[in-house]
Amino acid sequence: MRIHQLRTYNLPDIGDHLIHFTGRTGSRYSLPEDIRNLDAPTRLERILHQGRIRAVATFGTGGRPIVAFTESSQASVLRLMSEGRYTPWGIGFSKQFIFERGGGPVFYVRGDEWDAATAALPDPMRARAVRFWPGATWEIGDPLLFDAQQLPTTLATESQWLHEREWRVPSDVAFGWADVKFLIVPAPDWATGQALQYEIAYGEEYAAHFSAIPVVAINQQGQLLYDGSGIWAGGGP
Repeated sequence: MRIHQLRTYNLPDIGDHLIHFTGRTGSRYSLPEDIRNLDAPTRLERILHQGRIRAVATFGTGGRPIVAFTESSQASVLRLMSEGRYTPWGIGFSKQFIFERGGGPVFYVRGDEWDAATAALPDPMRARAVRFWPGATWEIGDPLLFDAQQLPTTLATESQWLHEREWRVPSDVAFGWADVKFLIVPAPDWATGQALQYEIAYGEEYAAHFSAIPVVAINQQGQLLYDGSGIWAGGGP
């Protein structure tokens, strides 16, 4: 079948781009050693050089590897960075590109429906399920627990990640230079300075492609420093 193109938006809270951040704060699921030992800018460099984002398992996927993206607006990302949830290193693609590679928005499942729902979901749908639950406390006499003395983890623990506005691809994501719509970096001149180093390491062609990618500069405090192209702030593919 011929799948139609996704609808595009030009709204303050819905855009047409997705971002994969190469560094973030907080606890992380077990990463392969060769990724875990890299800092965020080096991960971004490797992704660009290899033309591939590797899928890894994360919380709640039952060990299934995925690549995660956020569709959060620029304003939301700035707020999350100011709160320390993200670090300013990322790579942006169009939603259409990610959709064509098997990606889609996650769907949320209540914690009290999680076990039944995830047991019934086939792959790759199972990899896009995210538990949504505020946590709970066991109470004496609860008829649902019979003789149990504690709640299962899926009910006892909190899982509220709506702020991530997540998309997932249940496999590696390979791309070409033209597919990269913008980079998120911590300084306006970061790409220019890095291009010279990349030219030495990888050659002139790599440096030329790299320096041509639009840059959105955001500092660690969540302040927008530069968005010359306006590609992320505006709509369009």
